Amino acid sequence: MLKPKMVFTVLAVWWAFHIIILWILNPMAVEALISDDKAQLMNRSLGYIAGTMSMLIAFIFYMLREIDHSKAKQVLLGTGIIMVAAVAIIIASNMSVAEKFPTETMMGTPPPAVGLWILLTVYTLYVALNSDS
Repeated sequence: MLKPKMVFTVLAVWWAFHIIILWILNPMAVEALISDDKAQLMNRSLGYIAGTMSMLIAFIFYMLREIDHSKAKQVLLGTGIIMVAAVAIIIASNMSVAEKFPTETMMGTPPPAVGLWILLTVYTLYVALNSDS
């Protein structure tokens, strides 16, 4: 469990899961929340682009499973630091959404997903800093 290869696998699965969110669930949410056709088209397009980027990230993490241990630790450390920034942005965004639209629960990142992000961040940083070759 404390091997970089396992972390890369978990991160690849996590990013691949975002394809479902961005390609399937996002268009439904856009339709439910946005009435303007132009805004719907723009938001759906951004969701498809983000889903494609998620697929690319998942593929990269999957391919990184085969790099040497010292390089893997460096990549995981960089990834973990970026994930800390992402967690901060997600939490700030959720707080802003909750303040401005308290009845619109679909607009923020679901709390279980935020919790999973935090766990993945801690796991990534822990393995980057503590795994042995």
